[in-house]
Amino acid sequence: MSVLIVEDEKLLNWSLVESLSKWGFDVHPVFTGNDAVAKLDSRGFDIILLDYQLPDLDGLEVARRVRKIQPNAVIFLVTAFQLSELPVDEGLIDVYFNKPLDLRQLHHALKTASNWRGSGKQLEAVGRRPKKPCGSASLSTHVQERKDS
Repeated sequence: MSVLIVEDEKLLNWSLVESLSKWGFDVHPVFTGNDAVAKLDSRGFDIILLDYQLPDLDGLEVARRVRKIQPNAVIFLVTAFQLSELPVDEGLIDVYFNKPLDLRQLHHALKTASNWRGSGKQLEAVGRRPKKPCGSASLSTHVQERKDS
């Protein structure tokens, strides 16, 4: 599974690359929204791990562009804000996490996303807008199986 990490904080970006690589993911880090869009134009990714606050584009604008370029990518949004505080379009974000990021919760969510994609199914957030942050106990309440049409 390939993961594009879009995080401008260098230490967090490095930590995510180290952790996801150890977990067996093919990881590609970038630090800006524009770099993410350029990377998406050149290759496909299964999962996009996306920070909300970036120096150039906000994470939601990057997510909108992801949906146009790679509509089947699973998008994880990482933010210090509550999702209800953000102007999120329906169907834009699959799973979101609050900062500080819990790596155990992230690992569980990545494994779940991998299992769904590997079985030919997609992750779909219930109502396409989770009401609370994702975590190991709450991920199953935020996702449902959907056969590809």
